[in-house]
Amino acid sequence: MDEAAINRLIEHHNTAAIRALSGTYQATYRRQGLFLDGKRMVVESPYLLADPVNHKLSRNRGVVDALSMRLLHSDQALHQSHKPDTLIGKLIFDILEQLRCESLADSRMTGLIDNMNQAFSSWCLEFRAGGHAETEFGLMLFTLIHIVRSRLLNIPPDPEIEGLIESARFELVPHIGSDLAGLKQGNSDQLAYAKHALSIAASILEIMKQSGMHSIEQEISALREKSLLPPETIDDEYLDETDFADSLYRDTGDQDLEYRIFCTEYDQTTTGENLYRLGQRIKLREQLDQLIAAQSVNIQRLAQRLKIVFGTPTRTGWNEGVEDGYIDGRRISQLIANPAYSRIFKQEKLTLQSDAMVVFLIDNSGSMRRQKYEALAVLIDVLCRALDIAGVKTEILGFSTGGWAGGQSIKIWRNSGNPANPGRLNDRLHIIYKDADTDWKRARLNMASMLNPAHFREGLDGEALEWAFMRLIARPEARKCMVFISDGAPMETATGNHNSPSYLDNHLRDVVNAIERTGTVELRGVATAFSLDDYLSKWTPIDFSGTLDTRAFHVLERIFEPGQPADIH
Repeated sequence: MDEAAINRLIEHHNTAAIRALSGTYQATYRRQGLFLDGKRMVVESPYLLADPVNHKLSRNRGVVDALSMRLLHSDQALHQSHKPDTLIGKLIFDILEQLRCESLADSRMTGLIDNMNQAFSSWCLEFRAGGHAETEFGLMLFTLIHIVRSRLLNIPPDPEIEGLIESARFELVPHIGSDLAGLKQGNSDQLAYAKHALSIAASILEIMKQSGMHSIEQEISALREKSLLPPETIDDEYLDETDFADSLYRDTGDQDLEYRIFCTEYDQTTTGENLYRLGQRIKLREQLDQLIAAQSVNIQRLAQRLKIVFGTPTRTGWNEGVEDGYIDGRRISQLIANPAYSRIFKQEKLTLQSDAMVVFLIDNSGSMRRQKYEALAVLIDVLCRALDIAGVKTEILGFSTGGWAGGQSIKIWRNSGNPANPGRLNDRLHIIYKDADTDWKRARLNMASMLNPAHFREGLDGEALEWAFMRLIARPEARKCMVFISDGAPMETATGNHNSPSYLDNHLRDVVNAIERTGTVELRGVATAFSLDDYLSKWTPIDFSGTLDTRAFHVLERIFEPGQPADIH
């Protein structure tokens, strides 16, 4: 694979990761830059440059994850409206906003945080190796970044770095100390934070004027030339993508590397309640209850097994008056009165408690009609009820399309002159059969909509997985699990006919890779027909063509318990 192809592949994966983490479909990553709706978003933070030349994937991942946090936590319009006019002011203000966004990353996203730390450390090494920390301006910039980053992200200072920045910190902190405290206190409020960031930028500009620094612009230009600062910005918030006439995506014919959506006007997100009328759902519920009764599943016993899988031993008190354990000081007097008395100990009373959530994402494409979708509805309903008893939160989601072979979107495309490589060409339909905050009993009528395949059409698996992931990571539960139930491959006729045959396949792979890389969600698959090896690293097959066996109802134990058996692929 040549250099350009490798760069395109890296940028392709980076785009998928940014979209999955930030939930921003308009975002793309190319030419070491972030684009929104085809226009480049100016980000001045110095360490947010990937390394396409040496293909340091750890650096690339950290940069992409940091940019995702910027999209997720920063109001760009608010940021632009407060940006200073001076070159150094813009630089410092942007750096401080980027650090604020990174400090808001969920502490449970350990993979993402490690990636950002590695990218930052890599930049620090290059900055120092180039001698830039030895110049007056370079050292001040280096010092400011480390001071603020250490405070906001609660990262202990590196002893070697501490020695390097000690003199600059001694000069800097007396001027910005109160604003540093304000940054820490207001990092969740962008407007309040911006006031302190502006004050710090003004203080540093004043320090530089007093010290007689006159070559700041030359130093900044030198850093840009060394790729230690992003490319020089222009006055506008965005740099139009058309300025890159030699765009890798445009000139090489690899348009399908970037997932696009031609039309979103007819996309829908609905609920099981809105799919069918109440009378229909009542009848469907009766049918589903009859199918479940025929299975003779002991739901209480299943709930106990699932409590072991998803529960964590938690101390809820003490067992007192036992013969071993911790000495109970309140019983020493009994031992003194009777040396033969041995029940002077106490033991921790541990109870399994769950702080987990399981999301079931179900393929509602037409091919699933050929499977026993009734059996699938039975399995999901039983598992959801058992998890509810076990104290585990659940969400049941489905995905389909609004029409066959393009729906309304393809009509818009035809009216636009049939442009080439249009991207996704059907109307997306996402369904919430049961949300996380509704228990099984209250959601049972809406869940019965799973038993009617009238809305089963085609599948946009990658987008559905992104949607489910974004819903899941917004939840407060410590353990996040997702079960992706599919017949093997995404399929949407119009999109497949007018893009490359692997267009939807590639997008699904990119989304899966991005999710698995974050380490925040345990993603597993259940195959109803064909192998999922092309998409998921961990999945298991279930035969839905006949009566479900006991093994099917124990699927969560197989795929989520540590040390999965050999049948987990």
